[in-house]
Amino acid sequence: GDKGDSIRASYVHFLDVLKRTAAVGEITRKFSTNENTFTVGGSYAIDLLTVVKAKLNNHGKLGALLQHEVIPKSLLTISGEIDTKALDKNPRFGVAIALKP
Repeated sequence: GDKGDSIRASYVHFLDVLKRTAAVGEITRKFSTNENTFTVGGSYAIDLLTVVKAKLNNHGKLGALLQHEVIPKSLLTISGEIDTKALDKNPRFGVAIALKP
């Protein structure tokens, strides 16, 4: 989507396969602005149908989501993001539903 303006490298380490727990690290380099972004995050399965994910980058953006499989292959996602370096700005929230037959 950025027409080759950036490059991204990421690493996923599964901490517990049974509980589907993982830690993630990512580095993104944007060539046009000469900017690097470092992101760390994690994922944890509460149960077989519900997953919680969170991430934080070096610019202070903190994001989290709760994803639940309401019926087989159909997901309800509730997410939020806040800029921890500018707490006076409004946080962003979202709700999405993906239905598959």
